[in-house]
Amino acid sequence: MAYGSKNAPITMEVFSDYQCPSCGNLYEQTLKPMINDYVAVGKVYLVHRDFPLSMHKYSGDAARWAKAAAVLGHFESVEAALYDNQNFWATDGDIAKYIAAAVSPADFKRIEALVKGCEGPAIQAKSDRSSPLPPDAHPCALDTYIADDIQLGYKIPVQATPTYVITYKGQALPPGSGPVSWQVLKQFFDSLLSQ
Repeated sequence: MAYGSKNAPITMEVFSDYQCPSCGNLYEQTLKPMINDYVAVGKVYLVHRDFPLSMHKYSGDAARWAKAAAVLGHFESVEAALYDNQNFWATDGDIAKYIAAAVSPADFKRIEALVKGCEGPAIQAKSDRSSPLPPDAHPCALDTYIADDIQLGYKIPVQATPTYVITYKGQALPPGSGPVSWQVLKQFFDSLLSQ
């Protein structure tokens, strides 16, 4: 669930919730142009981390769909579909409709097959920062990956979504949170790259 080259001088990890309006705004207004301008030319490696919040009814399910798509190599198109259509699926939970429109019918069937084993309650970050996986649960494989992202987010610590951690040449900078424009982030990246 990443874009670009791991060898880029800057890594940006973004902890987000697909149903979070601020996360959608960050994706649409900042990350999309960053992917085109800086990720595509090897300046930034962008890593998505799932941090579904309990206040968002369908965010855990959306994270499952995105993880399933990533397993099959379709993360980029599915992430775009989730954020581009956030206002629609967030009202009724009909995520499959937008995933189906983002990939071929054959690929949708493969993604859907991975999600089918995940009918139980979706995994979400907990306010007390306890394990997102109940001790007696037998989660689907996708939930294990999401739980790993949540546990990593607890260590940052993620207090709100989106939260992002920027690493430059192996040095992690203090985490940032909330909206940031591409113009401001680009200036910051340029200052790092000029050092």
